[in-house]
Amino acid sequence: MDGKLAQTIKPDADQPLAEYGLIDLWIEFSQTTGLHAVDKIKPISCRPFSIRGLLWSLVLCSTTGFLVYNLVEEIGTYYSYPTVTKITPQIKHSIKFPAVTICNRCTFNNTRLDVYPEMENYFFNISRGKTRKDSFSHLTSDVFQKPVSLEWLKNMSMEGSKMLFKCVFGGDIFKCMTDFQPIFTYEGLCHTFNFNASKSVFMAGDDANLIVTFNINQNDYTYINNMAAGIKVFLHHPDVHPDASSTVVTAAPGSSTYVAIQKIQYRYQTHPYMAFDDTACLDTNSLDFVNPLKFYSRYSYDHCFMECVQLKAFKQCGCVGPYVPVASRRCSLVQLHTCYNPAVRSLSKNGTFAKECRCLSECVFDRYTAQVSSSSFPADKWESSLLNETGAKNRESMIDNFLELKVFYDQMMVTSVTQLPQYTAASLFSSVGGQMGLCLGASILTVAEIAELLVFVLVFLFDKCRGRKARNRISNW
Repeated sequence: MDGKLAQTIKPDADQPLAEYGLIDLWIEFSQTTGLHAVDKIKPISCRPFSIRGLLWSLVLCSTTGFLVYNLVEEIGTYYSYPTVTKITPQIKHSIKFPAVTICNRCTFNNTRLDVYPEMENYFFNISRGKTRKDSFSHLTSDVFQKPVSLEWLKNMSMEGSKMLFKCVFGGDIFKCMTDFQPIFTYEGLCHTFNFNASKSVFMAGDDANLIVTFNINQNDYTYINNMAAGIKVFLHHPDVHPDASSTVVTAAPGSSTYVAIQKIQYRYQTHPYMAFDDTACLDTNSLDFVNPLKFYSRYSYDHCFMECVQLKAFKQCGCVGPYVPVASRRCSLVQLHTCYNPAVRSLSKNGTFAKECRCLSECVFDRYTAQVSSSSFPADKWESSLLNETGAKNRESMIDNFLELKVFYDQMMVTSVTQLPQYTAASLFSSVGGQMGLCLGASILTVAEIAELLVFVLVFLFDKCRGRKARNRISNW
């Protein structure tokens, strides 16, 4: 009985199978897909004409076009790499103290320059803007024409041991010349505290950090471009040269100057994100990064631009200034004031030349902001005590030469400015999924169904070209 039944339902091998076409493939897809409204669109062979099917076709085409438009917008936004900035104040138990570089407003010591009779008149001419070469044709001493050595400049400058009178850090008195290192800057010979980044603070307040008393020794001043008396203070990272875009404040004699600082950490996204408008930053923390600079061990935008300017000035003048940290031919005093320094000033404010340098900012760096206030120094009550301590002749002399500087964190807080991607891969997929769901009720699985349909169409056409029966082939998948 079972054999007869099986024989009955066994298909006739000679009976031809129904021809399978693209319309059949579409019918199968429309009945199984999760894509909305597709099942309402009938092939032409099923019904000669259907207003309902036509309207649904228009609706489907319209929503598909709207979806494609939105997807293009979304993908365009994603590949424009937009960013947002997040500012986060962070309370710290300890904060690294910045390097503090201090320069006397007149770095040359007139009493030491007296060995050169023409020197004072030379500096007077320089300060009055007389920098033409013919202005120095009468100079007879070789010191004006010889390359200036750093040792000579150091001997002719104000002594740090006399300028730095009393130093206190964290409430403890220390020997000033032990923790202050001499360094040449555009201002001349200066002295840097915390040059080795070894100092941290654990308390905020004007009496808890760095306090220095100075004797600027105005009696030893000579003529310079700057006519002021006092000190110039640079706040910067210990690895950054003071001339490299530091935070700068000044302090006058006869005053106690308070410099309340705040530390700001900047963190920018690397390429392909734009850190500064249309400019990318340089990831100096990458393991593949190699410092391209010749003069400076730490890469920064300001170091890069300074080196670019100094190399150009070297090509023009054949020498470098004393503040350039490289063992190259030093300029003479005349070359310094007639060629090198004017070239540096001109190039530094040349916007076209700045673009030619092609310097990029680093992606991670620190900056310091400062709020400055001052009060009279010393108070009348302390006059007699400080006169004995400082050895000043009288109050007038003390007011003309002595000043107090307090550099401190106003609070134990670091502000972090972080650039974050506004559009990530996850947000892109979420947005695309929302657009697909809104327009077509589709999902990623629906995309897989459409991809499967396209594969079946290709298989169908391939089989047709080879004369094979596409239905059997597709049905077996």
